Amino acid sequence: MTNIIRPNFGGRDRQAEPSTADAVEAYEPIHVYGSAAGYLVALLEDAHGPEGRCLKVVTGSVGGNVFETVAATPATDEGRIDADMAAMAVLRALEIVEQGSGPASA
Repeated sequence: MTNIIRPNFGGRDRQAEPSTADAVEAYEPIHVYGSAAGYLVALLEDAHGPEGRCLKVVTGSVGGNVFETVAATPATDEGRIDADMAAMAVLRALEIVEQGSGPASA
């Protein structure tokens, strides 16, 4: 599942990305999973990226308008299931950070 979470966590080359200052685009989330530790986790559908039509799990500060993609999946039923799982994992991690405690032992 290398297309879910990047191992470099945002360390990609931003020089190769198009500038967002010229074209501001509004997205309506398909689903908002929740918020924790001051961050919102939501699902968007995007057809404008180089990968074509896909589902993106995004996170960003609750009061802000800048969101980062943390997972991208194909815009299929199977992709939605993968996106839901990734989003719930990110949300749970944020909840753990918010509580200030480590994960419970299994």
